[in-house]
Amino acid sequence: MMYKSAIRMVVVIVSHKDMEKAHSIFTAQNAPIQYSCIGEGTATNEILDFLGLGVSEKALLFCPVLKTQVPDLFKALTKGLNLHKPNRGCAFTFPISGASSYITKILASKIPEADQKHDEREESPMIHEAKHSLLIVTINQGFSEEVMTAATAAGAAGGTVVHARRLDSQETMKKWGISIQPEKEMVYILVEQDKKTAIMKAISEQCGLLSEAQGILLSIPVDGVLGLNTNTLL
Repeated sequence: MMYKSAIRMVVVIVSHKDMEKAHSIFTAQNAPIQYSCIGEGTATNEILDFLGLGVSEKALLFCPVLKTQVPDLFKALTKGLNLHKPNRGCAFTFPISGASSYITKILASKIPEADQKHDEREESPMIHEAKHSLLIVTINQGFSEEVMTAATAAGAAGGTVVHARRLDSQETMKKWGISIQPEKEMVYILVEQDKKTAIMKAISEQCGLLSEAQGILLSIPVDGVLGLNTNTLL
């Protein structure tokens, strides 16, 4: 009998030079499905200096794993990447409510069926219990500095910027009065739960959909965090 196992998305943000090392750790911990992209540290040099970050280019790695794998994976990441030391990066997890059967079979093959049953029995809703949230802000290219200025003024410690392109219906965008500028920036900000509302409000007021930045803001509850002891969140 195949039990439904709780799945987590693990996100690791480290300097670009540590990307291959992080990849090796994931592989050694039986995490075969990995995705990576390149980003930049918090938008401005002024903020980077304030946070004491010496490296601006960042690597983001995304990897779905079973919930039961997270403790050992976090231990390996802490040891291999020194995430317990200042300015080495961070890792966090958030729950995945569904995945294709092919992916779940691959992940479930990594642990005994008895552990899968135990994992499912212990799984419970955590959206209201999360101590951190991941804010994802999509804005027109060139406005990441404005986002971070608003966010830091409201209590955020830092963020990571990723360049992207929007692929959507131009007719729909025009209908809602949104420009069809395809070049976008995505800002990832990990925040403490008690600061989330104020930070989201500040970003929305200064860089919201009706502003020149035309920002779209999402929040995802985070249930596991590693490497935030220095308050340089991303």
